Amino acid sequence: MKKKLLSLFIVLVFVLTSFSSFTTSSGVAKAIDPDSIVTVEQAVLDEIQTNGSASYWIQFKNTVDLSPAYTMSWSDRGWFVYETLLKQADENQAQVRSYLTGSKVEFQSYWINNSILVTSSDKTVLTDIQKFEGVESIQARKSFILYEPDTSAAVFDNGVKAVEPNLTHVNADDVWGMGIDGSGLVVANIDTGVRYTHQALVGHYRGNDGGTFDHNYSWWDPYGDHPASPADDNGHGSHTMGTMVGDDGGANQIGIAPGAEWIACRGCNTSSCTDTALLSCGQFMAAPTDLSGGNANPDMRPNAVNNSWGDCGQSYDSWYSSPINAWLAAGIYPIFSNGNASNCGYSSPPGLNTVGNPARSGNVTGVGSSGEQNGQYATHSNWGPTDNLDTVNPVDGFANMKPQVLAPGVSIRSSVPNSDTSYEDGWSGTSMSAPHVTGLVALIWQAAPCLI
Repeated sequence: MKKKLLSLFIVLVFVLTSFSSFTTSSGVAKAIDPDSIVTVEQAVLDEIQTNGSASYWIQFKNTVDLSPAYTMSWSDRGWFVYETLLKQADENQAQVRSYLTGSKVEFQSYWINNSILVTSSDKTVLTDIQKFEGVESIQARKSFILYEPDTSAAVFDNGVKAVEPNLTHVNADDVWGMGIDGSGLVVANIDTGVRYTHQALVGHYRGNDGGTFDHNYSWWDPYGDHPASPADDNGHGSHTMGTMVGDDGGANQIGIAPGAEWIACRGCNTSSCTDTALLSCGQFMAAPTDLSGGNANPDMRPNAVNNSWGDCGQSYDSWYSSPINAWLAAGIYPIFSNGNASNCGYSSPPGLNTVGNPARSGNVTGVGSSGEQNGQYATHSNWGPTDNLDTVNPVDGFANMKPQVLAPGVSIRSSVPNSDTSYEDGWSGTSMSAPHVTGLVALIWQAAPCLI
């Protein structure tokens, strides 16, 4: 009898061990959760079926609570968010990183949303990854576009214009007269880069210390095209930054918050924006790094981030929700352009439910366009409603309203990167509107520091 019980015990232990561990193809033993189900996007399976390999995201479960950050000081909350998310990623991803390294599979880890990008792997690796504890899903690569403006009426205009009419229309000059110009605040954009030496921008660049430049913590180019200092091969980023802070110290006043400083991340290298660059920029905004991408310092993060990129989706996509939530917990205000009808092939006006992601996220300020001086809704500006409700600040009870605010976005004049003295008028789009709101946040927070 004793021998039978002993045999039964040995079998039972063997069965339980078999269900609680496995050995990967590279020989790495790993405990698994038999109740976990990892979803795999069909696009990943299709790519492997067609090509024999695929590039994909490994999404790990996000279980950390960032809510304590909201009661902390500016410095403490920034470090809390960064260290909490970094610790989660290091702990959750450790065994998968080890397995991928052992399998000689190239990958890139991101702490901002607890994910790993696999550059390319075969089906065996994909199957093994799904068995690791903490893996939530396997997702296909994402693609986003720059919300390119209509520049058909654009003209070079380097003449002295004094205060731009779009700024007097929103009474920015009256606020400056009260001594409120955004001083003490830092704004940023995730865009195509910035010509930092432009006369309207150089004096406001945080990396400028009296003419001596240190670009660490103020610039990041995930593409690696301009690793040493800010640059703009497109023009879009220089134009949006001009609307935020531009002022040449003379009569060219193009920015709504000329007292604020700026930093930037090159999330889009042309008219497209890669998922990896956008995540890298998301991390940089929450915890800026030196030019090597190391020595992160959350104390150097901006107060508000302008985004003029997105997709043409007509339903909510949570892919960028983790960076946004991290920004909010760290005290960073997120602003997104609502998108333009022309970018997505819509009619003009575009009609209902045309706002893309991430602008349709309920916890960001989505910005639409009005005329330069008349306040009328511009025909190029995409419409709501959104299917991701704003539960924090619903506009007059309308939690599905997008955009939440309008700003001038028709025929806007701002800085362009052709030279240090180049300006261009006639740009129209929600990309021209959103920077007004980003600069406005700096004005409001200077006036009421308690809101920071």
